[in-house]
Amino acid sequence: MGELKTRVFYGWVIVAVGCIILLLEWGFNYSYGVFFTELCDDLNWTRAMVSGAYSLFMFIHGFIYLVAGGVNDKYGPRLALVISIVALGIGYALMSTISALWQLYIFYGIIIGTGISFGFLPVTSTVSRWFVKRRGMVLGVTTAGIGIGTLTLAPFAQLLISEFDWRTSYLIIAGILLVIGLPLSQLMRLNPSEKGLLPDGVKEIEAEDKHTSLSPTADFTLRQAIKTKAFWLLFAIYAFLAFPLQMVMVHLDAYAKDVHIAPMLAATILGLVGGSSILGRIAMGSASDKIGRKASFFICFFMMAVMMLWLIKARQPWQFYLFSAIFGFGYGGCVPLIPAIIADWFGTKFHGVIFGAISIAPGVGGAIGPFLAGYVHDVTGSYDIAIMVGAIVLFIAAACSFAMKAPEAGKPT
Repeated sequence: MGELKTRVFYGWVIVAVGCIILLLEWGFNYSYGVFFTELCDDLNWTRAMVSGAYSLFMFIHGFIYLVAGGVNDKYGPRLALVISIVALGIGYALMSTISALWQLYIFYGIIIGTGISFGFLPVTSTVSRWFVKRRGMVLGVTTAGIGIGTLTLAPFAQLLISEFDWRTSYLIIAGILLVIGLPLSQLMRLNPSEKGLLPDGVKEIEAEDKHTSLSPTADFTLRQAIKTKAFWLLFAIYAFLAFPLQMVMVHLDAYAKDVHIAPMLAATILGLVGGSSILGRIAMGSASDKIGRKASFFICFFMMAVMMLWLIKARQPWQFYLFSAIFGFGYGGCVPLIPAIIADWFGTKFHGVIFGAISIAPGVGGAIGPFLAGYVHDVTGSYDIAIMVGAIVLFIAAACSFAMKAPEAGKPT
């Protein structure tokens, strides 16, 4: 029995379950871009109108992250994930019935926005508690689920739409989430102590007999964290990331179709952003454990900024593939760095609520980006101005990464 207990560290079960849940939740969420032109054409809505629902989704889920973090810290990930999956199932089922714009905003913006917020944060916050020394790498593996989901489920959504219609497709998505997600969510555990274990890497760090950013001497409360410059710089960087990212995830499929890329190929181009992000999450998450989070952030932001400029001239499939591969790698590389650096700087005791507060930032940035792109297209007939603004924001984020500095460990102010 003792041998069986030590054979597989339960933290890897947490990683596997978290990866699958993120695959389903965010893979279907990033399929919104595939449904985008269907909604516009079938219901005679402008791109700004349909973009606005996703912007509301980003805004709502950004603020609800704070609540989700508190629920995860207090009650654990099982409750949080049940709330997440049930809300998403209801939201997607209701999406199959919409006929008025206000329904789109409530069903997707509010209900699905609430559901998604109780998924990503509890998963990544929980994984951060189970691993210490390899935290960046493990978070990269976990969040690779988002990339796998985008790579596979965006084309899958296009296939469903082609075989059935967009309304039936949303019903199928709701069923898949409920049938697979709910049973898996009950395997999660908040802390290693619930299984009589220590976080992976703790013994090695104790043996080295030194304090590093991997083992902070104090756990910051939210009140203490928000008084630090480090908190607000990380907040700004997260907002800068979400602004162009969500613009791309909502409009890339439509942009490709505008230049006469076939629908399934356009969905594949969108999916490839997620696919290449898998490598980015694992490679940059692992690299950040060695070269530091600051250098990793700069590399990722710079790559994304250059690719936004490239996108303006993209017209051929290979140009879109190159954009998706490099932009996706950079975006994916940023994702595990956020929860990792929060754990590094502020500890893990209040990780969920601190992460939740910082996650208001992508809610704001991610709300502005898609709506701006939709509005610019409606007014000018082109995405060029919006894409240029996205590139500028990413160059600013790359510059900000140089200013990143951890708060003084053990001395919250």
